[in-house]
Amino acid sequence: MIDKTPTADVMRGWVESHRAKHTPVQQFDIKIDANGQWHHEGSAIHREKMVSLFASILTRLEDGAFALVTPGEIGTITVEDAPFIVTQMDISGAGDASDAGDVSDASDAAIPDQIIQLSTSIGDTVVVDAAHPIELRESGGVEKPYIMIRNGLDALINRAVFYDMADHSAVKNGQIGIWSSGVFHPLSSQPVDQDDE
Repeated sequence: MIDKTPTADVMRGWVESHRAKHTPVQQFDIKIDANGQWHHEGSAIHREKMVSLFASILTRLEDGAFALVTPGEIGTITVEDAPFIVTQMDISGAGDASDAGDVSDASDAAIPDQIIQLSTSIGDTVVVDAAHPIELRESGGVEKPYIMIRNGLDALINRAVFYDMADHSAVKNGQIGIWSSGVFHPLSSQPVDQDDE
């Protein structure tokens, strides 16, 4: 059993090894639904250790497919939306972003010194920063917020966490967003109504 999540380099090494040996890519009957629930052969997987194990060997292939990879085999799985779900937000550092108001022309000293850390339902954590920005994608006419976790794998930020972010939001250049690690991360692609500022 794998004791810890393999690094991206280790995962790439396994994939390259399978490619060199022409290892057949299987199609595993495993699905992650839009709510982040894992299923095997149509039944939900409720064992947290099993989900954590599968998640630790999950990667994204060059063609965009999601796959479980070990030194011995490789197989794709179905992911309805994002493989992970952000379920918790922790804020540290001095200054609440909402205190900054509209900082369109603010100096660096006026930028809130706060750091936002997000956690997924399976225990992965990531700090929102320039390397891990909040990304907005449209689906069915609705914008959804995502963040990259590891190995080309992203997480959907759940509604409760997103609302919590909105409570700590600020306005910059007419756009609503949240500060983290000295970077402003938009929470909507739509400009803020002047009457709402």
